[in-house]
Amino acid sequence: MYNPNSINALFTLDKCFHNALKNGHVFRTAELEAVVKVLSCKTHKLGAKAYSCTNPRCSHEKRVCNTCKSKLCTSCGQKATERWIAVINSILPDCKYRHITFTMPKAFWLIFQYNRVLLNHLFSLAANTLIKLAKKRGVTVGIFSALHTYGRQINFNCHIHLSIAEFGLNRQGKLKSFSFKFDLLMSQWRYEVINLLRTHYPVLILPPELEVEGNSPQSWTAFLDRNYNRHWNVNIAKNTTHKTHTAKYLGSYVKKPPIAAARLADYTGGDVTFTYLDHRSKSYKDLTLSQTEMMLRILSHVPEKHFKMIRYFGFLSNRLRGRLLPLIYKQLGQEVVTAKTFGFAAMMKAFLKVDPFKCILCGARMVFTGFIAGLKVGQLVSAIENITLQRPI
Repeated sequence: MYNPNSINALFTLDKCFHNALKNGHVFRTAELEAVVKVLSCKTHKLGAKAYSCTNPRCSHEKRVCNTCKSKLCTSCGQKATERWIAVINSILPDCKYRHITFTMPKAFWLIFQYNRVLLNHLFSLAANTLIKLAKKRGVTVGIFSALHTYGRQINFNCHIHLSIAEFGLNRQGKLKSFSFKFDLLMSQWRYEVINLLRTHYPVLILPPELEVEGNSPQSWTAFLDRNYNRHWNVNIAKNTTHKTHTAKYLGSYVKKPPIAAARLADYTGGDVTFTYLDHRSKSYKDLTLSQTEMMLRILSHVPEKHFKMIRYFGFLSNRLRGRLLPLIYKQLGQEVVTAKTFGFAAMMKAFLKVDPFKCILCGARMVFTGFIAGLKVGQLVSAIENITLQRPI
């Protein structure tokens, strides 16, 4: 039994990733880059920053290796989450927000996994269910949404988490409360997703599990009609009392790995056991997968390069934010808040009570003296077999 202290062990232990490559598994470029980055995090491979002591009688020097900023990295994910929460809190008006989760039938999950370009459409399809309704009432609402691609068993389960402010701006620039009916959202979301899959049928890459359903336009239409007539869950939660709660809720999904290392109970005989909360029984259960299956599940949630996991609409969109948010702040009696982001030194002082820029020999200040270049991502990917053979730290 091996109890790892990071997700890195999934790729390196028992040559798991190396063997998958040798056995012919084809990884996406984004997956390859994510793996080499997280395995190279805080090592010389990514380069470093050099610091020297300001005391002329002290010769102390130190190197601080660069971090990877990978979606798979627990450490980098935590820092990215804290920074995103700070930034979004500086943008959002402080009011109540309604959180909505837009899901789809299980039969569609693999379609979106094989056709990741379609994931771009889900944000606007979900947001438009509310924007169209608000437009009829002459109101501009504020929405931000996040894509969530994994379920509690780390399987591919794509759905949209969306938060909408309790009010909008009418044509006169005045605040107006905004409400909506649950059934209207569900029917509109269901229609939009079905229409998306219907219109893109000629160019879809279909998984083997849907070979029969995708055999002809007629069988594809019948498959979509069957799922259209099913119940689609659009979960509308209670209003959050303030923006910070909403930001923390969404931030926990989009910047961190799909599973915390603490949930990986053990590695035994090539299998990985982890705990998850069963939403039906409301109790925690254990699930055991092969190490390869667990690794592939986690990698399936790595987004494509430059893919935006969070999108903004209405008065929160980049196009309207600068003009409309000042009007909202003024009517709410609030002031624009400057985002307080924390750097490396501030985090070290806050969490470890250590000043990284204090010389450990003489107590003088350490100052930046230059960069030490690391390898480029392409070079790391070309050496991925050697990198994944390194021992887990």
